[in-house]
Amino acid sequence: MPPRREFILVEHDMKFNQRLLAYLVIYIGGSVYLAFHSGNIITATLFGLITIIGIITTSSAKAPDHYSETASDLRMAKGVQEAIMDLPIPDISGLKISRFYRAASWVGGDFTFFHSRDDYRFAPANSGITGVVKLMNQQETFLSVSIGDVAGHGVSSALIMALTTGLLSEVAQSVIHPAGVLSKVNSHLASHISQSDIRYVTCMYLTIYPKSRRLQYCRAGHPPGFIVRQNGDCIDLDSAGVFLGMYADENYTNTELPLYPGDRIALYSDGITEARNPIRDEFGIDRLKELIATTRTLPAETVLSQLKDQVSAFGPLTDDQTVVLVDIT
Repeated sequence: MPPRREFILVEHDMKFNQRLLAYLVIYIGGSVYLAFHSGNIITATLFGLITIIGIITTSSAKAPDHYSETASDLRMAKGVQEAIMDLPIPDISGLKISRFYRAASWVGGDFTFFHSRDDYRFAPANSGITGVVKLMNQQETFLSVSIGDVAGHGVSSALIMALTTGLLSEVAQSVIHPAGVLSKVNSHLASHISQSDIRYVTCMYLTIYPKSRRLQYCRAGHPPGFIVRQNGDCIDLDSAGVFLGMYADENYTNTELPLYPGDRIALYSDGITEARNPIRDEFGIDRLKELIATTRTLPAETVLSQLKDQVSAFGPLTDDQTVVLVDIT
């Protein structure tokens, strides 16, 4: 039986997460256990991944006879990262979310993030009394969806992926609008990765209101997603916005669009569109849009299965591949 190894992960200068202590990560022979005092399982798991990656980096610098141990650690890190990517998606009436993810190496840089909460807004209503305005509380549950990609591959990109997802999780607790979330995440991320070999992160962040059928989105250098309407029209979710982590004081802007029953929102990473065949042709955005549009009446899981088969047949896996589909019901 392999020796038991214990590592204490203590939060040092993680300003974005003052209320959490990354607690204890214990792994024995390939099993990972996370123990934590906080109720935020996402953040605790992310810090667990950061710890394991730190262990891998240290092991990799040792003599060659540590190779098998490092490979085992990589398998563990991959398992933790896959668990993060496979965290449950919030179940919200009026929405159906599906996704698929494949990493190009042991640990990858693509990430997705889902967050649900209630939005409270007060709107004026007729009180029936002259000169008196009554305010009505209009509560609505919304879903935030984010997809992103860390520049680079392997352990370094997985570390920044974990950090970015942790930041999104924390900021989304108090900020609703996509531009506000990305602005805060960018500011923190820029200070954390300024000395690393990873220079930026792409991200697209959406807030979907299924009851009032509204979409707000913001883009930080990530390939623009798109909406396929019920009639087959495609609308690009394009907007200006530089990569996260490049400039700490960068400002981002919200764009809002109406949603309709039968709409399908598609988000993807460039590992899909930049997949190449043996003669170096790219899979491309046109093939992706055509597939999503022509299969818009099929279940999302069927569409993702077809897409995965087509991309796999097109060329070898050289970059992380992620797709998220959101159906408006």
